[in-house]
Amino acid sequence: MTELAPVLTGCHVCRSPLVETINKKMRDGVPDIKISEWLKENAQYISRITLGNHKRSHLTDPHERLRQQAVNVMKKQQKTIKATGDLAGLVRDYVHSAVEEGLMTPTLAEGLRAQEMIDRRQEKGADREVALTLAGILGGGTTYQIIEATEIKPLSGGETDQ
Repeated sequence: MTELAPVLTGCHVCRSPLVETINKKMRDGVPDIKISEWLKENAQYISRITLGNHKRSHLTDPHERLRQQAVNVMKKQQKTIKATGDLAGLVRDYVHSAVEEGLMTPTLAEGLRAQEMIDRRQEKGADREVALTLAGILGGGTTYQIIEATEIKPLSGGETDQ
């Protein structure tokens, strides 16, 4: 996306929400001054000089293809990246999908670093549990522990089987 970003951000006309309409008017032969006046009426003023520069530099087939490609990439990213509040989970899911699609190949060092971060997060959760339990004990409150047990079934001879 970095090589496509200048296509979308370098020009006031390209950044305009009315870029498609502006380009159509230019292709239809509407003079730059008329387009500028129309934009001013719609509270989107762009000078006739900027419009002329845009027409000469960006109203070309190669540039239009790059601009459309950049717009498509941005739309795709906006659809696929959904924030759920957990940035680490979001990054994990994004990287996972990129690796599956073959768009990204992580290195071993990156994988180990990511696993270390996940482990550290789990350790912090366990530390929190211990701190809460200790606070409950020291504060005189009731602490609850869940004990797992297996059912003991009596055998026919009076013995028990575990």
